[in-house]
Amino acid sequence: MIGKSTTPTRLCPNCANSIGQDVANCPYCKADLLSQPAPPWLNRDEPASESRLASKSNQRAPIPSKFIWAAAMLVVASIAFFAGGYIQRSEQLRSSQANLRQLQAKDQMIQSQEAQLTQTRQQLNENSNQLAEIKTKLDESQKELSAIKQRRGAANREVDRLNASRSVAARRTASRRPDTAVSFPTPVAARRTAEPGVYETTRETSVYENPSSAARVITQIGRGTRINVESSAGDWLAVRSKHGNPPGYVRSDDARLIARAN
Repeated sequence: MIGKSTTPTRLCPNCANSIGQDVANCPYCKADLLSQPAPPWLNRDEPASESRLASKSNQRAPIPSKFIWAAAMLVVASIAFFAGGYIQRSEQLRSSQANLRQLQAKDQMIQSQEAQLTQTRQQLNENSNQLAEIKTKLDESQKELSAIKQRRGAANREVDRLNASRSVAARRTASRRPDTAVSFPTPVAARRTAEPGVYETTRETSVYENPSSAARVITQIGRGTRINVESSAGDWLAVRSKHGNPPGYVRSDDARLIARAN
């Protein structure tokens, strides 16, 4: 057993080690204790046991510098890690927002193009309907024109038949007369050959390709139209166009002479 020391002690005001009460110089830090006043924290009246306990509590083992550097490096690495993660997340967030805005702009563009496409389809359907209506009207007009041509052809054939019947009747009447001494000419001989010159139509008439009502109709001319007649063939007048159209024939009953050819 080590006995307790009865020598009065005190704490060094510089290094806080336990030293003798009457020591002039600290054996630990070599400080001059006589020239320096005692600090206010130094309590000279406390017992020696409490002084030793306080000195022991104040004496702490110094922390090695390598642990301090390791802890500092760990703290710095943690801060850098979290800062890098925060920066990376911020960049990802900005990139995601930019991508989202681009996608929204593309969606708006697609919606606008879809609306334009829908409008174009509607216009195309309307145009198709109008084209179908025009085609239907054109077919009806062609049918009406064909019917008119057929009726006109039938009327022309009826006229030819009536003219032929009149000619036959006139010949029969002439053959029944007793003698040709009578000076009355037959109706066929009474018709004169048409003179060449300028004629004017007295009614709307047709220009035929040949001197026959069954021939193809070249064109239609209205009333009061002036035509150039080169010659005649029976009941037909051979006309010539000034506009380069092919020659044709009109009925002599549908035109009258207004000026003879020189």
